[in-house]
Amino acid sequence: MPLTYAQLAAMLDVDEPDYPALALAAAGAMRHLRTMVASGDPRLASKAVSLAGMIGDETSVAVVGDAARSRDAVVRSAAAHAAAYLPDSASAAKVVRRLLGDDDLGVVKLAARATAGQSDRALSADTKQAARRLSAATRAASKGATMGAKKAAAKKATAPAGKAGTKKAAASASKAGARKAAAAGAAGAGGMPSGAMTDPPRGARAGRMPDGKMR
Repeated sequence: MPLTYAQLAAMLDVDEPDYPALALAAAGAMRHLRTMVASGDPRLASKAVSLAGMIGDETSVAVVGDAARSRDAVVRSAAAHAAAYLPDSASAAKVVRRLLGDDDLGVVKLAARATAGQSDRALSADTKQAARRLSAATRAASKGATMGAKKAAAKKATAPAGKAGTKKAAASASKAGARKAAAAGAAGAGGMPSGAMTDPPRGARAGRMPDGKMR
């Protein structure tokens, strides 16, 4: 007995649908899957197109094609992933070509993998163009990361010392000043010898130096 829309939706609306089992049970339910893709519910639509890809026959192409035109990038990403399981046909190649030209580079990257299953020569130019876009995006991202790192390093090098650094510098300066003041005070208080004799001389005559004459 064919699955109803409600039954299929309930089987898909779980955290981890059993896609292989559903592919057998829903092989004749493509109409339901197309309705789910058009439902406006990105979560259900993504699972519906994933199931269509798992079924992977010519009837699946229309479901994946619908998802490839979705306004939601998540649904288009699911379509690009499912496209890798589509049969080798002109209609499938057309869907892949559309996905290769998507504005979202994540979708383009997945679609590029799907080209391996298609022999249509018309895809060659689209595949090369997609490769150039992805390469340019990679270079731009790498350059941006390098520039960001340089700016961050320059900002760090020129940034003023933080509160901890300021306090440490002030404490160091205070200690140095205290040492200098202590040294100056010691010198002014007689710390250095003045050359004057503070005690009266003991001997022949107080206050006279010997003159060297014999008396």
